[in-house]
Amino acid sequence: MIDHTQNPPDGEIEEGAGARSRYVSTLLIVVITLGVILVGGVAVVVGAITKRVSDPKSNALVRPGFGETQIQLPAGSEIDDIIASDGRIIVRVRDAGGTMLILLDPRRGEERGRIRLNELD
Repeated sequence: MIDHTQNPPDGEIEEGAGARSRYVSTLLIVVITLGVILVGGVAVVVGAITKRVSDPKSNALVRPGFGETQIQLPAGSEIDDIIASDGRIIVRVRDAGGTMLILLDPRRGEERGRIRLNELD
């Protein structure tokens, strides 16, 4: 009868010792890999937070209740449509020159730009 509670005598190899060392090696590789993934994930989260904090666009002060804002429309124009999309308001205006899109920033109450749509002949 073999006593498994003690180390085998010198020169003798315990049965299954090779299989156990293989499992220990595999477990060691898994633990190291998961540790690297965990450290990498923390680095990504810290990097994303740092980027958002240091981004000047996201830190821009918004005037609360910016009041009344006036937008100059071309003479004789009519508003065709108003569309809210991706944090901006698009006003479609039709006048003698054709169709124009006016881009507005609803957070600041400012006009961001105008796009004149010309028809191809």
